[in-house]
Amino acid sequence: MRDILRNRMGWLHTWVGFVSGLVLVVVFTGGTLAMFDTEITRWMQPELAMLPQAPLTAEGLNHAGEQVQALREKEQTVFLALPSVRDPVLRILHYDGHAFVGPALDPRDGTDLNVRQTQGGQLFFDLHQSLYRGPVWGNMVTEVVGIGLLVAVLSGLIIHFRNLVPDLVLFRPFAAPGRAWLDAHLMAGVLMLPFIVMITYTGVVIHGPRLFPMISNGHGGKAGRPGHDRAHDAAPFAPLAPMWKQAEAVFGEGNIGFIRFEPRAVSFYRSDAADFVMTRDRVDFSPRDGQQIGVKRDERGDQSLGGIIRGLHYVRWGTLGLRWLYFICGAIGSAMMSAGLVLFVIKYRRTHGGTVRLALAEALTLAVTLGLPLASLGFLWSNRLIDPSLAHRELLEAKVFFLLWLCALLHGVLRSCTGLVRTAWREQAWGIAALGCGLPLLDVVSRRATAFTPGLDVYLAVDACAFGIGILALWGQSMIVHDR
Repeated sequence: MRDILRNRMGWLHTWVGFVSGLVLVVVFTGGTLAMFDTEITRWMQPELAMLPQAPLTAEGLNHAGEQVQALREKEQTVFLALPSVRDPVLRILHYDGHAFVGPALDPRDGTDLNVRQTQGGQLFFDLHQSLYRGPVWGNMVTEVVGIGLLVAVLSGLIIHFRNLVPDLVLFRPFAAPGRAWLDAHLMAGVLMLPFIVMITYTGVVIHGPRLFPMISNGHGGKAGRPGHDRAHDAAPFAPLAPMWKQAEAVFGEGNIGFIRFEPRAVSFYRSDAADFVMTRDRVDFSPRDGQQIGVKRDERGDQSLGGIIRGLHYVRWGTLGLRWLYFICGAIGSAMMSAGLVLFVIKYRRTHGGTVRLALAEALTLAVTLGLPLASLGFLWSNRLIDPSLAHRELLEAKVFFLLWLCALLHGVLRSCTGLVRTAWREQAWGIAALGCGLPLLDVVSRRATAFTPGLDVYLAVDACAFGIGILALWGQSMIVHDR
């Protein structure tokens, strides 16, 4: 009976794991990079490199409010993001369907800093949350594959329960390819099991209402997408600085995240980084005279639980060290799923070698395992190579990302169908190595015309990570997949 159960669980783990794994590698990789989405955006706006750290002033906020008012008179719906430790500028933003974009302002006086427009790290957040397919169908797909991951984890535990401890300590990277990939898959899965279960469960719960509308997680999409409200009334509103001071008196100094402008209220929302529990608490003011209307707080109970779950998943309150821990765990989780996909194609190559179905499976595995990092690095390269003054350049950067990803898929299909899958893996690994190791040099050269200051900052951090990925690709290109 036990062997029958393990065999059935093995079939379930293999097929559910592969089908959902193709999407989950994308989701996990996007989420891992989205841990530093704000920092990636700053890297992709090198004009901010020389901006000194300066506190927000009343003059800067009032001037920003005047610019918001001018945009509202043109019937543009925008909101104002206040400076933070991670992003020390004022931003007038609108939601373009994928990312929040708009001008960056100097917090000292509210003047436009003339930065290049980019979707930045928000592209990876959108990829993680909805596969860049919008908040309905995209979220539904990620929700379904998240449930698939929980099924795969449960079935995997049943399969390997008896050998859980040996699998934790045994790793043979130089064994036969199948054995080495299996050891890596099992070790990463066992070590990262608590994190994978936590991050998947919280992600499923957050977006559960999209699959089950009768369930409410206490976090309305309207508050989460401040740029969607229409500006029905663009009449002038009172200066923002006095309202800001009153809002800080309620939530604490530095704990205001963004300002939203509605016909009957100017709302100051508490920052997501202010507390472990992620809420949409706000202070409302009259737009005419700036008088406080009231304080709106999320109710306790179920909504408070939803705030805890969102806080665990997004960890926007976390320290730099905690976000790096999430980043490392997410990267290992992505590697674990990638190893599972490779195991699938190695296993079925023995019985289905030369078939179209296997060639497609190998091409898809290659596209999400190496094609996605290749496209991500190309996305960073495009940011520095596309003219900063070009209109709608942020959309062009995104097109470069998806075009490179498509090319990686087509390259994998071509090589797989001609029996040269090993060559395909090595060629794409060489591409990652070239783009990753070359990115720091590109950063130095491209920032020399704007602002290059050697030192420990977000620019050096992104360059170092890209260089590390390039070195890892160089090391692994001869060990990735062997056609045996």
